[in-house]
Amino acid sequence: MLTISPRKQGKFIQTGLLACWAFAGAACATEDFKLRFPLAGSLGGEIAAPLDKAGWYASTVMTSARLYKLNDNEGRARVETTTTTVTAHPVTKAPLPAPVSYTAATAIGFSQTQTQANLLLAYLSEPDYGGGRLSIALNLPYTPKLERHVSLSGATPTATGISPGANGAIQTLLNAGYQSAQDSRSSATSGTTDGLGDAEFAGAWVYRHGPTRWVAGLTLATPTGKHDKSGTTLDIGAGNFYTLRTALAVSYHAASSWTVGAKASLGFSSRNKDTEVRSGNFAALDLAAVYPTPIGVLGPHLVHVRQYQSDSVDSFGRFRSTSAGAILSIPIKSLGAGVNLSYARTIDARNAFSGASLQARLSKAF
Repeated sequence: MLTISPRKQGKFIQTGLLACWAFAGAACATEDFKLRFPLAGSLGGEIAAPLDKAGWYASTVMTSARLYKLNDNEGRARVETTTTTVTAHPVTKAPLPAPVSYTAATAIGFSQTQTQANLLLAYLSEPDYGGGRLSIALNLPYTPKLERHVSLSGATPTATGISPGANGAIQTLLNAGYQSAQDSRSSATSGTTDGLGDAEFAGAWVYRHGPTRWVAGLTLATPTGKHDKSGTTLDIGAGNFYTLRTALAVSYHAASSWTVGAKASLGFSSRNKDTEVRSGNFAALDLAAVYPTPIGVLGPHLVHVRQYQSDSVDSFGRFRSTSAGAILSIPIKSLGAGVNLSYARTIDARNAFSGASLQARLSKAF
């Protein structure tokens, strides 16, 4: 019977069995199962504001998010199933008498909390451009704390093949090191981090006609956020690539009644220079409606985002996420400012995280 020294069993298990599933690996859908798009939505109570004053605007935003599940293509908690075939001795590299295969089913337990702060600076011109105004904006995100916990679990696989001796050697190895390797991978993909996120630059044309306002814009997300080329550590940024988002938004305000808004977006990403993976293009629809109350405007919002193109290395399927929630916008007339509060929760997710977020945004014109 073939034998493998205990000293090298752990290394073989770590690199040979679980390397096929690396949480932050290059082949992960949409760069770590996320897109450069605000899943909490970008339409707030401001759809009811006139936004007619030219000059500088500033916003400070605090967002608290909790992710609690990683979903598969059917919307269930993700379970990775992989089959590995061994044809050579894992230590001596000598050929085995016959190939040995084993299938591992790994359930992925996941939770993450994140606090993010954003500083947004924007300038709105006079209405001198086709009857509309030009707007430019800079969005600088920073994450004071991101904490992730991953738990991988699953039964020890059974080695199969036509050679009992080879099967026994590999099974001994699996029995000795598989569960500890699961624990090791869980620890390696868990942890706490902080840092700068991906800065965004935006430009838009804003046109208002009576109770209707149109906004057409472009946003460029840049790889300024913390990201690790090896894909083995927690990242704040999405990766070493750029994303261009186009958007067209329209809102309609009925006097002393509802204001409704809709925003359609398309996203296009360049190839990740570190991994050579190109995230598939995506589309998004953001809907909101608010009604005046004694303290401000209040109403529901819905955000749907999905990839209409697969990643260039598509190991998991296309991203899809739908979130629903509520927004409340409160004017602070004494300060010439406004506070926008929003809550969103995932109601459907495929090859994406499920979670919830609470956001507070303070905006002021200067």
